[in-house]
Amino acid sequence: MAFTTRKVFQVGDGVEVCSKQEGFHGSYYEGIVIENLGDKYKVKYKNLVEEDDMSTALEELAEVDEVRPVCPKVWPDFFPSEKVDAFANDGWWAGIITRKSGDDWFVYFPSTFEHIAYPKNHIRLHLESRRNGWVSRDGRVFSCEGKPLSCKKRLRIVMGGSSSTSVKARLV
Repeated sequence: MAFTTRKVFQVGDGVEVCSKQEGFHGSYYEGIVIENLGDKYKVKYKNLVEEDDMSTALEELAEVDEVRPVCPKVWPDFFPSEKVDAFANDGWWAGIITRKSGDDWFVYFPSTFEHIAYPKNHIRLHLESRRNGWVSRDGRVFSCEGKPLSCKKRLRIVMGGSSSTSVKARLV
């Protein structure tokens, strides 16, 4: 997934990198920017290691459109069909809640057709990065820290071109 909001990251910033490699679509990996190359970032991953030295964190170049801020961990009371990210195989993978059983939430992954149970602390609400915050699939808005935000602006909706038929609506 390419990110439409371009943010310039500095050395030391925490980020998530969206993989475009086959078999890894829909996954995000946490890391730190170690170099800003203008059109790319050099990232040192938090959980990925070098193939030939398992004690050394993997470093690689990531395209600007593959990098976003670290997604806040938002753990609401999930419900079936809600889009979430589950932490597995060293990264966050997009899936859909199907049900709850005991303390586990079952997540379906359309990319792999897998259906796996996770404890709540291994899943988070799936959010998309937008300018100064995050948005869920159902339109809920969260701050960069993961706190719900509400908009109390009033909108004037004009119907039929006449102000006498206008309706005021409040966004919450």
